[in-house]
Order: sequence, then C-alpha cells, then structure tokens
Amino acid sequence: MKGKQSLTRRKALLAGGAAIAGGLAGCQEEAGDGQSSQFDESDPLVAHERFGTGGTALTYQTSTFYTPVEAESDQPAAAPALNTQHEEWAENHPDYRIDVSYPAFGQWKDNLLTSAAEGNPPDGSTLDSQWVADFYEYLQPLNDYVEDIDDFFPFVRETTMRDGDLLAAWKYTGCRCLYYRQDVLDTYNDGDPPETWEELLTVGQDIVENEDMDGYMFQSSTALANLPYFWSSGGELLDDEGAPVLDQDANRQALIDALGFIRDLVETGVTPQRVASIEEVEALPREGRAGNLAMFIGNNDQIERNLKNVVEEDDDIPDDRWERWRVAKIPRPADGEHTTGVGGWTEGAFIEGDSDGAAAMKEFIAKFVEPEAMGRYCEAAALLPTRESVFNDSDLYDPDSPYQDRFREFLQDGVARPARPIYSTIASEYVVAIQDVVTGQSDPESAADTMIANVNEEYEAP
Repeated sequence: MKGKQSLTRRKALLAGGAAIAGGLAGCQEEAGDGQSSQFDESDPLVAHERFGTGGTALTYQTSTFYTPVEAESDQPAAAPALNTQHEEWAENHPDYRIDVSYPAFGQWKDNLLTSAAEGNPPDGSTLDSQWVADFYEYLQPLNDYVEDIDDFFPFVRETTMRDGDLLAAWKYTGCRCLYYRQDVLDTYNDGDPPETWEELLTVGQDIVENEDMDGYMFQSSTALANLPYFWSSGGELLDDEGAPVLDQDANRQALIDALGFIRDLVETGVTPQRVASIEEVEALPREGRAGNLAMFIGNNDQIERNLKNVVEEDDDIPDDRWERWRVAKIPRPADGEHTTGVGGWTEGAFIEGDSDGAAAMKEFIAKFVEPEAMGRYCEAAALLPTRESVFNDSDLYDPDSPYQDRFREFLQDGVARPARPIYSTIASEYVVAIQDVVTGQSDPESAADTMIANVNEEYEAP
C-alpha cells in the first residue's frame, strides 16, 4: 500500500542523504559545550545571523524573506515588525540566542526532511504550509505555547493540527478572489458580480460583444488559482491517508465539470485563448489597469500591489483608476459552494520536551502568531492574518489596503493545498489539463482521464 510513510521516505531520499550545513556567519566562536563567546553592549540585540545575545545557542532556519534586517530582506517593509518581535523574545530570554541559517530554497525542504529523518533537525524552522504534513511525525506540539487555537480560521486548524496537537504556527495567509470593474458591471449586470458559472458566461458574453475588452481571465499556469472550480463542484483530491482519489466517480465528475467550465469560457469568447500563455501574476492586473479586461482571478494583495499602486513607473494611467475595481467570491456552479485557495507560511519546532531550551524555542515560534505580532507583521507586509480576532482589532491590524472585510469573508471558504507529496504532481497535471482544454488539444473528459492516470501512476511508482 502506498501511503504517507513511503512517500515521505521517497522525498527524503531525493536529498541524497545530505545533511544541512551547520556553519553560520557572524559571531559564533563556539566552544565544545555549545557556549558562544559573550557579546557586549555594542552588539545589536537582533542581527541577520542571530536573534538574541545569550550564551546558549538554539538553531533555526528561515528565508531571507523573513530576516529582521532591512538591508538583507526580500521584503524590507516588514523587517522592522520582525525586528521588534525578535527583540521582545530576546529581552525575555537573555540566556539564549538563536543562530539563524538561510538555506537555498530549491533544496530546503528535502534537506530539512532528511535531517529530521536522521534525528538532527534544527531546533526550529519556517515551513511552507504545504510542507507541514510531510513533517507531522517530527514537529513538536505547540498547544502549551499558543493561546486560543480556536481563533484560527478553519483551514489553518485542518492543516496544522493532528490528534488535538497544534504542530505548526501558521503566521499569515492570502486568498484568491474575483476582481471586477464596478463601472462595467453597473452597465451589464445591475452592478452585481456574477456568483455562478452561468452568470459569468452570460455577463461575460455581453461585455465582449459590446465593449472593446476581454470579459474574464485567469492565470492558467497556476493550479491554486483554478482549483476552486474543482472544489466548488464538490471534488476532493486526496483521502485522509494522502492517497489521490480523483478516480472516484464524484471527484472525476467534478474535475470534468471544472475543465468543462474552462472550455465554455474559451468557446463563448468570454476568455481569449491566449489565457494559455499567461504566466506572470502581474499580467492580469496590468491589463485591467490599461482598460483591456473586465474581470479576472487574482490574489488578495494585487489590489494594493498591482492596481492601487503603479505597475510600471512610466505608465500614463491615472492613479485613481484602481477605485473602479471591486472584489468578490470566485464564481461557482449553480449547486456548488464558494471556495478559495489559500496559502502562506508557518513556523515549527523540532526540539522535544519543555526544558528551558525547548521552551525558549517554542515561545519564539509561538510569538509569530500572537495577535499583536501577527497584526503588526501582516499590516506591514500587506498580508492577511490567520486569526479572526486580528481582523476585529484596528489597534492590531489596520492596513491601508482596501477590502479587508471582504478578504476576511473569503477566508471562511478557504481550502489549503493538500500538504502531501503527491500534490505537486496533481498541480502540474492540472495545469497541463487546463492548457490542453484551452488550446483545444483535448476535450474535458479526455484531459481529466489523462490527468487521473498520470497522478495514479506517479503515486504507485516505487
């Protein structure tokens, strides 16, 4: 039987048995007992390679996206919020410091999985939310360190909890939604965004026939932007053991229906066939700003990043044109439920027990999801909190980004990417199926059956 253990072991073997290098930059003159040379008052409390100045070292892996040092950060606007958070931890744990490494992304997950399987993982690490299930057997419970677990959105608890234990702290998220031109829909749909596939096809055709613009587009190269069509049709990708179930009748039909809707979009002219070549997430809001598109599926941060703010510095589009855009739930089948794909990153602890060092690391991890820290970071980074209460408190979270109340509503329908190894195959095969249907190389049923066969073959491979 091909289950979680065999797939996890396969992923681990991909790393070739390589362990993560332990050498870190910065002040790390380590003695044999793991104690570091003392820092003095001239040293910053938080630096790129270490958080804190204590003599007892803990180890931690993360991305340069999350460094607290602006000059080193891939998102410098959020670095001050992280610096404040880590300084608070360091002040409360003067005997400890966290030595930080920033692995290359391409091999990070596989190397981390190998080190965990061999019994020598770092004490803590940042984890993509879709990695979490691969690490269930290694992650340590955070229940005694994270308060009010029920405050997290349902999709967070479904992904990060097993047998009542919270195994990862999901620190922020994002969602997909329908962006639409309010002024255009005022003319063609009494101002209301389409809620169902049928409504979208109808209003989209009216727009295309009467306006010099495309009706509706989506990023065909990304599975998560298009999985809501499948999920809202009642489809399920995997069973509780992580095995693909696309070949079950109801799920196969949901897949055919989703691909059939995409075919209808293209055949009716609501969506141009060139959607097959849309790869960059910025491409659709760029067309929207230019007045070439009435509706598209996008990420929640695009209203702030790609519509409200200038996409290209030298464009001649008035800066108030973004105000024509509104957001709504992704259209669904007439008898289906609204869904949206959600993502984001988490933090996890590998150090066992509740000794002083273990408690210090788990308190560091838990701090990412304290309401104040979460609100401060998400506001600075234009991201969405994973706690419902943070949306309620303007003292904690009050971003300039519009439509936050709508995004909070959408998160109630959030579905996370399955945190299982086979998902990467499902995602890539779904993209191929979509593009085959869009370009007319395959009909929905044939594309669905090819996808199902390829997914099952990969899952059953030794």
